[in-house]
Amino acid sequence: MTDKVRVLSAVILGLLVAAMITRNGDVAWLTLPVLTYLGIGLWQSPDMKVLRLNASRSIKQISQNGQIRVDAAVTVENASTESTAVCIKDTLPEYASQIDGSLMEWAFLRPGDSVDVKYSFTAARGDFVWENIQVTASDPLGVLSVKRVLPARGDIQVRPSFHKFKAIPLRPRSTLHSPGSIPARLGGNGTDFYGVREYHAGDPLRSLDWHQTARHPKKFFTREFEQEEIAEIGLILDARPSVELRVNGESLFEHGVTAAASLAEMFIHQGHRVSLMVFGKHTSIAFPGYGKIQLRRIMNCLSRARVEFDGHSSPHIDFLPIRMFPVRSMIIVISSLTSSDMPLYQRLRASGYQALLISPNPIDFAVTETSGDPYYKLAVRTTRIERRLILNSIAALQVPVIDWNVNQPLFPLVRSALTRSRGQGI
Repeated sequence: MTDKVRVLSAVILGLLVAAMITRNGDVAWLTLPVLTYLGIGLWQSPDMKVLRLNASRSIKQISQNGQIRVDAAVTVENASTESTAVCIKDTLPEYASQIDGSLMEWAFLRPGDSVDVKYSFTAARGDFVWENIQVTASDPLGVLSVKRVLPARGDIQVRPSFHKFKAIPLRPRSTLHSPGSIPARLGGNGTDFYGVREYHAGDPLRSLDWHQTARHPKKFFTREFEQEEIAEIGLILDARPSVELRVNGESLFEHGVTAAASLAEMFIHQGHRVSLMVFGKHTSIAFPGYGKIQLRRIMNCLSRARVEFDGHSSPHIDFLPIRMFPVRSMIIVISSLTSSDMPLYQRLRASGYQALLISPNPIDFAVTETSGDPYYKLAVRTTRIERRLILNSIAALQVPVIDWNVNQPLFPLVRSALTRSRGQGI
């Protein structure tokens, strides 16, 4: 028995009791419309034992002007032999914003009829999973109703947006012995001329240097080319609550996610071996790998990256497991920094890693208007000086630092920093 049936029954009973107390037949006649309404509802209510409803879901992802739009549709079909009125209600995923359509739909379904619930939403990134949909079946008047949860599974992943960076010629401290694009300062197979040496048994004849051989008739010489290898690159994305900042609904962390995705795509496209660590309350890792499959792993990891606020203090940077990165890797840290982060860069340098810091500037991100208040100006200036002292201390460790205003393109800054770091012996 539903709440509506209880209310109608209480109304009928109350009118009958009132008619008996007042001995007024007119009051008893007032129960007739209510009884008619209740009777029609009970008469046309669907038989829940034979009622069969089927649900299916379709999801489509569309990219428009650099923004991801997801079109979702749920179809509910009446597969029974009785007609029924249905109310279909779907749920919007977390971190999504609805832009079109409706999450609820009413319809009267005859046998074989179906109804669609269609809506669209936007999301910066994330894994979105639906398991079921809620359907309420009732008579046309809504007197008797029953709620059912129908299986309607669907899932989609919205990957983070990234910028296409051009290839940056790297000069890492060490390389992996695998064909790539980085000159290894070693003779072997390559495209650039490296030198001439005496012929060794097994050298291909096409590499013989006939000019040198002509000058020394009793010797043969072979031309060598410089080997080109790949680099080992690790990306660290800081997801601690202490470095997150939101201004007017915009997140500083999302700029870091975009930067990590852009760098991962560029380095993997160049053939390097890339890994990723998202360090926060829950650390997620994409272990070193190559190619499109590795890029998919990294994008999956970035899609699920979140800054989690739970009221507790942020995990300390000392607990960051840097040993997951192979020795002598190039480590790129993306963090807006806190005053206690200095030990991380000391550990990276002491462990033999080549490091680069990309620091989204939280001050430029937050200070959007110039205030005439002298105390406000003094506070901003003091904060800038404090941040500059931290960055200078990190740079003193021979760690290139990019103080990134997120409103400016990142690629020229990364290219300049990597170019300057070549002669630093890091």
